[in-house]
Order: sequence, then C-alpha cells, then structure tokens
Amino acid sequence: MNAETLLFLLTTVMELATLLCAWLGVRRARTDRKQALAIVGVPLLVNIILYAIYRTTPFFYLGVVLLICIPFVWPRKSA
Repeated sequence: MNAETLLFLLTTVMELATLLCAWLGVRRARTDRKQALAIVGVPLLVNIILYAIYRTTPFFYLGVVLLICIPFVWPRKSA
C-alpha cells in the first residue's frame, strides 16, 4: 500500500470518526459529561497527531470541528 492510498484511507476514516464522535459527544453530554468529553477528546488527539505527521489540512480542520464541540460537552459544576 503506497503513501497516497494510506493517507486517503486515514483521512476518510477520521472524517467519519470525527462526525460520529462529535454527534455522540454532544448527545451524550446530557447524561455523562466525562464520557462525552472522552468521546470528543480521543479523536481530537488522533487528528492532532495525524496533522503533525502528514501536515495536511483535513486533519487540522477536523480537529477544529472537535474543538468547537468541546464547550458543549465540558463538565460543569452546576450540572
């Protein structure tokens, strides 16, 4: 498997994982906020690592999408 094919597969998998985890994290925020933060945080870290390795913009923008989701799942003392 050459580098371009691997990059395409990683990008596709991370796009799907980012969309799914962003949706699940926001939906799960009502019940267990720490688990929701983990659901959003793990793919965020993977996107950061993949951006550091490949230096391509899709991983950067996927990380930005997950960063935007974090305030909606951040655990509050009042909840």
